[in-house]
Amino acid sequence: MRYAVLSDIHANLEALTAVMDVLANSRIDRYLCLGDVVGYGADPSACVERLQRADALMVGGNHDLACIGKLQLGWFNDAAKTALVWTRDQLSFTDLDALRRWPLKTADGPFTLVHGTLRHPERFEYLVDVAQAVETMQICPTLMCLLGHTHLACVIEYDRAQRRLMRILTTAGELSEVAFQDEPEARRYIVNPGSVGQPRDGDPRAGYAIIDTDLTRISVRRVPYDIERAQRKIRDAGLPAFLADRLAAGR
Repeated sequence: MRYAVLSDIHANLEALTAVMDVLANSRIDRYLCLGDVVGYGADPSACVERLQRADALMVGGNHDLACIGKLQLGWFNDAAKTALVWTRDQLSFTDLDALRRWPLKTADGPFTLVHGTLRHPERFEYLVDVAQAVETMQICPTLMCLLGHTHLACVIEYDRAQRRLMRILTTAGELSEVAFQDEPEARRYIVNPGSVGQPRDGDPRAGYAIIDTDLTRISVRRVPYDIERAQRKIRDAGLPAFLADRLAAGR
């Protein structure tokens, strides 16, 4: 099967549309979304609807939970907080009901999905060091743990018998395609597809991943989108200018 893995869309409809248009011609069998569909950007409702139409398997991110009152706004910086207050007013009852239904973690075949770390998904910790990666892979019940939150793409491989990391591949290393071993007793993997709507690695293009379980390949990809249109919508909505400016910088 071929799985499309998306994360951190952040209400950027232009970025999501560009990704979905490419995926429409990529023989995708299942869409997996790792949270933070809303927040920051100007099209929260349209992004929720687009993923529902794709019948994507969802988990909630910290911005999603804040919109339904399950995470306090004090957790966020001023720009994010302003965007969340605005976002709440844009979402319909149907949208909010959809967000309420998204679990903090779930599983599908060889994948466990979570937004932050697997040990404490409700804390939305950023997986940024080796200790967190090892802990997550030790407790992951499936071959792969798919996660987002950092807005930085990476693939990490863990040897269960030797209890050591075999390789860590990141965006900075020009990660594009990685082979994996379909041996859940011997291996575990973490896959972060990067961010669709707000990349933070210096490359402003929308990020996503495709996992092909037949070919045992993980492909981390980028696609350009209409950044200026997304920026204009943010400014026209009266949201903080910083949220528009950062899109062009990929930061």
